[in-house]
Amino acid sequence: MIYDIGIVDTKKVIAAIKETYNIDFSNFALTAFKRRLLYVLNENNYASIVDFISNIENNQLLFEKYLSQGLVDTTEMFRDPSSWREIRDQHLPDLYKNREFKVLVPGLTSGDDLYTLLIMLKEAGMLHHAKVTATSISEIRLKNVELGGYYDLKKMEIGEANYRRFSDDASLSAYYTLEGTKARMNRDLLENVTFKKYSFLVDEALKGFHLVIYRNRLIFFNPTLQDKVTEKLIKSTLLGGFISTGSKESLANTPYFTKLTCLNQEEKLYKKRTE
Repeated sequence: MIYDIGIVDTKKVIAAIKETYNIDFSNFALTAFKRRLLYVLNENNYASIVDFISNIENNQLLFEKYLSQGLVDTTEMFRDPSSWREIRDQHLPDLYKNREFKVLVPGLTSGDDLYTLLIMLKEAGMLHHAKVTATSISEIRLKNVELGGYYDLKKMEIGEANYRRFSDDASLSAYYTLEGTKARMNRDLLENVTFKKYSFLVDEALKGFHLVIYRNRLIFFNPTLQDKVTEKLIKSTLLGGFISTGSKESLANTPYFTKLTCLNQEEKLYKKRTE
């Protein structure tokens, strides 16, 4: 077992990934990246960083496996229910005026925000009017979400508790089926969802969206990357469109905040200025 990894070795791993796969982790919060790297190394019984780097450079399938293992599930379904209520009650009617509107959910890890969004839209009668694009840097994570997520039941209990704070009218269990010790989300929710492998940190901004959901991810980045991601979030959003981040995150300290209006400081919901 490897108990610690130094900064030099950590940067070697980051450089190898960037050079081989054009995925840049250099501006991730170093402590968080090291913690996930140690998990992957020990989960796969590595005793040498040299061997690990050699394997990821020469075996793409192995790298995809390690990439999926290293990603953090950043949230649970209906996390911060008041944020989702704010979107539903105050801003979905504005989106619905477009009759057909586009939503971007970039950087998927577990799919919790995606399925939360889809359930909210279904209950509001707007699911068939929304075109949703969901992205991740991991093909394995994308496929898992597309197949229904396969959530641990304990995690679904947390989601159920959040959902009851969001809506008193139904049970979250109406949207999933049990398969052994896992819960699989109903795939009919995905009818208007397009899945795309995409690096939100490297690739050009996807544009033309009325709503962008990017919650509980900025906290894993250093200030340089937070600024870069904020700029891309804004580029992805149409004039007058909305951006939702995590309640513990803020876009107010970035140089691009002048392009936004904060609609709710507590819930961290922003609108792209039209002027």
